[in-house]
Amino acid sequence: MRIPVHRLAGALTAMALAASGLGALTLGGATSAAALGNGNALTPPMGWNSWNSLGTQVNEQQVKQTIDFMSANGLVQAGYNTVTIDDGWSTRHRDGQSTDFAKTADNAMQLYDNNGNPVSGTDGTGNDTTSGHLVPDPNNFPAQAVNGTTVNGIQYLSWYAHSKGMKLGLYATDTYTTCQGHPGSLGHEATDATDFVSWGVDFVKYDDCPYGPTITGPDGYAYYPQGEGKELTQSIYARTQTFQRALDAATAAQGKPKVTLSLSAQPAHTGIPYLLSANDPARTDPLIQAAGTQPHQAPGYSPTGVWCGQVANMCRIGGDRDSELDGVLYNGQLQTALKYPGNVHPGSWNDLDMMFAGWQDVNGVWGVTDTYKGNKPFTDDESRTELSILSMMAAPLISGADLRTTADSQRSGNGYTWSTGISASALAIMKNPDVIAIDQDSLAKPATLVGNPPSSATAPVILKRRLANGDLAVALVNQDPNNWAMPSATFADLGLTGSSYTYREIWSGATGTTTGTIGGNWIPAHGTALYRITGGGSGSSGGGNTQAGIVGDGRYHAISASGTGGLALQVQSTCSAAVGGNAVVNTYASGQPAEQWLFTPNADGTVQITDNCNTGTQVHTVLVAGGGVGSAYLLTPSANNPWQKWKVTQNGSGALTITNVGNGLTLDASGTGAGSTVMTNPASSTAAGQSWTVLS
Repeated sequence: MRIPVHRLAGALTAMALAASGLGALTLGGATSAAALGNGNALTPPMGWNSWNSLGTQVNEQQVKQTIDFMSANGLVQAGYNTVTIDDGWSTRHRDGQSTDFAKTADNAMQLYDNNGNPVSGTDGTGNDTTSGHLVPDPNNFPAQAVNGTTVNGIQYLSWYAHSKGMKLGLYATDTYTTCQGHPGSLGHEATDATDFVSWGVDFVKYDDCPYGPTITGPDGYAYYPQGEGKELTQSIYARTQTFQRALDAATAAQGKPKVTLSLSAQPAHTGIPYLLSANDPARTDPLIQAAGTQPHQAPGYSPTGVWCGQVANMCRIGGDRDSELDGVLYNGQLQTALKYPGNVHPGSWNDLDMMFAGWQDVNGVWGVTDTYKGNKPFTDDESRTELSILSMMAAPLISGADLRTTADSQRSGNGYTWSTGISASALAIMKNPDVIAIDQDSLAKPATLVGNPPSSATAPVILKRRLANGDLAVALVNQDPNNWAMPSATFADLGLTGSSYTYREIWSGATGTTTGTIGGNWIPAHGTALYRITGGGSGSSGGGNTQAGIVGDGRYHAISASGTGGLALQVQSTCSAAVGGNAVVNTYASGQPAEQWLFTPNADGTVQITDNCNTGTQVHTVLVAGGGVGSAYLLTPSANNPWQKWKVTQNGSGALTITNVGNGLTLDASGTGAGSTVMTNPASSTAAGQSWTVLS
């Protein structure tokens, strides 16, 4: 939810945590959510959002200036390729009406019964009588001519972004109204999705803003405002799923790429259990059922970190942040992110809100005409810390800073003139390729906490994250806003078993070799030291394996059994083989479809392994095992067949172990020569053929 002025961040966060029970809920071992599977956001999305710096005053000229600045200053090349227009871009009524819709005293849309009489909607009934299409505000987003054709302001900006090699994002909500009182998409999903796709929109930020009175339940419990009408009978899960499916239908109908969906639902909204429809899909979702639902909550609301990745590519897991760094530290969104690692994998990312790195006070001259602490500009040390935490948690990097030139971002007020444009030093921090590489790492495993939770809000926090090439990233965060600190971590703390390791400190560029400990140097107030330790990932997981990074990334991979000299897993006789043939290891040939395998996650956390063959005899068959020791072979996929399901784990060195669910045996090469049959055998630490590596 986007609340004007200072957004009541502290009060909202406290209320949300109390209502959601996040302080007591721990789901570190929860089953991983199934990815949305639309092929988008295979690494955390990167870009810019208009809200933090431009609010509801955003207009076409400002967005163009931002696109130009990002293109000219290396941000697009660094990966920040999407510009998103937040709330306020449309007129306050659809084109089926000539005036703005009526509102209640609670700022909610006025709903009506079937006879046209106004109703409160607090019992879940009521009709939205608006109709037609959303209209870009012509004052801020006027129509323009593109190649001789007049298009609306959003279509024009989409074309302009695409002309610069960028993407355009747009804001909508799963409620009757947006947070700023413009028309929402609830009940208009097909219309809005079709329009967005036809306008060339590539990314949608889908917010949740239910207005209405406090509702007291039959048990006397006072639910703070949760909305009206369908906002009460359909969960956020269901409403988002409806819109996501409408987007997919629109892209299919128009022959366009699928749209990336970012759900910005807030933990402040927990639903009203007795009003939720009996057939709401959240009631039977296995992840929600496994996690359980807190008292006075409806399934499919908070916490989004349990289920959100099944209906969206980006998932807000906490409330709005302002420019106080505390919002992203341990007592803020970091603690919440650590609880939901299962929602993080290719196609699904925990969103810790827009970045404030490089942000400048838009409301006045800080310390002179504006002293509200939530508007204080970020220091460079704070910018480094925010980027470090987000990257360690594999979170999206969506900047909220004013990414325009000094001249374009100049403001005036109270007799002063100042610029909100990002500084050169903050821009360099945002573009640091080493921190971006950690954020975008293909293993897609977020950091874990080293040691116990911090003893106070100012005590240091240490995070470790295993990376795809076997390195270990370690962040030493000084949470104290006033004092320097010297945090460190021993090899034992980090799970490192070697005697010495080489490292690179990301922010200073310092390199060296260390024995026994990492860190121990002075770190400034609200600063962070971020290390990448070569080969450190091999011992960082405490000896356990985690799901492989190739699972769910939407790409075909070649894999090789150890001890075979690089022979690749292959469909025997290649793609001309009949269904039912064996799998073998054979000479690796780059681009050979019979040696390319797609690792798709199932809803239960297992994996389907599919070949890339598409011929008259082989059409994307799946790897299968029998009831016991024997060869692995290829069949047409069948739903919920345990012998077609595999567990694919990866150790710290990057080696894969592939275990069949039906028989519990491990994928193994029967020999070391070309043409050797692939088997399922009992697991053995001495069997080289049971250790697989990724070739491509």
